[in-house]
Amino acid sequence: MINVIGVHIKVKDFKKSFVFYEALGFKKAFEYGPDKSVSEDYSGVIFEHGGAKLEIANGHRAVKGLVFKQSMPSSKISLMIGVSDISEIIMNANRAGISISVGPRHYYWGTLEVVIKDPDGVVLVFISPYSKEIAKKLKADESLAQKP
Repeated sequence: MINVIGVHIKVKDFKKSFVFYEALGFKKAFEYGPDKSVSEDYSGVIFEHGGAKLEIANGHRAVKGLVFKQSMPSSKISLMIGVSDISEIIMNANRAGISISVGPRHYYWGTLEVVIKDPDGVVLVFISPYSKEIAKKLKADESLAQKP
C-alpha cells in the first residue's frame, strides 16, 4: 500500500531553486548540507505539504555529479500541485519576479490552472477549484471552459 509520494529534483543552482520554491509558498520540513546539522557535501531541502514531499538538492550520494549540471531538454513530467486559490501563487510569483509560463486558465473539468517552470525547467501546474470570481479577477483564459 502506498502511503506517500514524493519527488526529488536534481538542481543546478541550489540557492536559486531554494529561493524559487520558498517564494511560491513551499514550506521547508528538513534541510541538509555542509553548514547544517545534518552534514552532507551538497545542499538539499525537503518541502512537505499534506504528506507529499518535494526534495531539491545539488548532489546525492548515489547520483553522479554530472547529472546536476545537465540541462533538461524537455518536460515529459510535470508536477500537479493542488492549491485552494491560484491567486496567491500568482501574487507570490509576481512579487518574486518569477515568470508565469501559462497564465490562469479555466478548464471545463472545473479547475483554474496556472503553469510555472522552476529554474531547471521543471513544469509546475498549480490547480485550484474553479471560482467565477477568482477567474474574473485574474482575467483567466476561458477558451477551454467548454467541453470540446
